[in-house]
Amino acid sequence: MSNQGDCLRTTTKQVQQWTPADGENPQRPRIGKWLFGIMLAWPIFVLIMPLADYLVFFGSPVVAAILAGIAIRHYLATWKFLKTLVGLLLIVTILWGGFFQCASLAHKGKLVSTMEHTTPRVTFTTYRTLVSRPLFPVSDADANATLRGVLVGVFGYASLFLSPYTPMLGPYYLLILLITPPFLAFPIFWLWVALSVLYVVLPQRAWAWMKATLVQGWKKMVKHRH
Repeated sequence: MSNQGDCLRTTTKQVQQWTPADGENPQRPRIGKWLFGIMLAWPIFVLIMPLADYLVFFGSPVVAAILAGIAIRHYLATWKFLKTLVGLLLIVTILWGGFFQCASLAHKGKLVSTMEHTTPRVTFTTYRTLVSRPLFPVSDADANATLRGVLVGVFGYASLFLSPYTPMLGPYYLLILLITPPFLAFPIFWLWVALSVLYVVLPQRAWAWMKATLVQGWKKMVKHRH
């Protein structure tokens, strides 16, 4: 009888481990998979749709904002996706995006004059050039049988798939640079790079420790003032 009771208690414990907690949505872990799917399907969707240029350069920032907003809202279930999104945007914005070029223009005080055009078509062309200007430009002549040529070829083919991600941050960093003093343009760029790298590289417990330290320090400072 005692053995049967122990077996029953063991079975109950195993069942309770798989039972979702009160108020927890059992579908929540799937949100991350859905977000990954939408992010990977975006380049394919762009390629099969008409007016792909306008969809890439004006739709991609909206898609990025929606994906990031959902991921932040359900952070416990989507932190892996958010790290991947930040890492992807860091890579494409540095290699294919124009954040550095825009920061350089803003530092020289030429960003506004570069974007001052009258017709919508010229404005769109300027915006497209600003947000997708490569940091390391290459040409077809660089693709040859050497190791460098192979890397350039891989870079070119990768850019075809990654190009829809390039302008995802375009309007946001353009807006920041337009309202920022010129001497802060490069510090903002490098601060964004440093924070993105730290967010992708550091584990979750490190961020939790920093958050707890900051909260504790803030409480001590408030208590000391009072």
